[in-house]
Amino acid sequence: MLTFVVCVFLGGCGVTAPERLECTSMGDTPRTLPVADGRSTYTLELANTEFLHSSLSPEQFDESPIPDGYILHAELMWIPKAGKTAVDPQATNVSLRLVVISGGELGLYGGGGFAWPQGEPGAPQYGLDLVGSNLTLLAATPGFVDLLSPSQITGRLLADLDPEMTRQVRRAASQAVTNALKRVQWVGPRASERWR
Repeated sequence: MLTFVVCVFLGGCGVTAPERLECTSMGDTPRTLPVADGRSTYTLELANTEFLHSSLSPEQFDESPIPDGYILHAELMWIPKAGKTAVDPQATNVSLRLVVISGGELGLYGGGGFAWPQGEPGAPQYGLDLVGSNLTLLAATPGFVDLLSPSQITGRLLADLDPEMTRQVRRAASQAVTNALKRVQWVGPRASERWR
């Protein structure tokens, strides 16, 4: 069965991540899922910076069944300061949600991580280095096969500044997750925008 994953993060100065973006399980038989394919966008919100990395377009989330693919949603909650922020394995400045769709089944992963931003918020491209994270399965459709829990995401990602596309993909993915799981499990950062 083909399984895809979505991963998005935030990176910065001091510590660098591997060039390749990957999600690797931490079980007895580790599995690595490269997540290089897809489009990455970001937007500046009132209280955070939001990133999406998706192999699916907003329109594909309306298909039945939804094609195999993934979407990663990451929110940068605070920016580390060079020379002042200790890189602690327990530190978290990125909230992560990963949706994996495979064979008509859907799994929602969640967790947190630590990342260093590369570049300046608001620039046409903003770089992300994810240097530590954790993900585990939060919810899934009955036939979903979990091959990743628990897992870590590491790697570098460049996202294009595109607020409208970021919101479109987020809304489409959130609705697809709600439809599949029959309950609200994942929504955008602002309540006023969740179901517009």
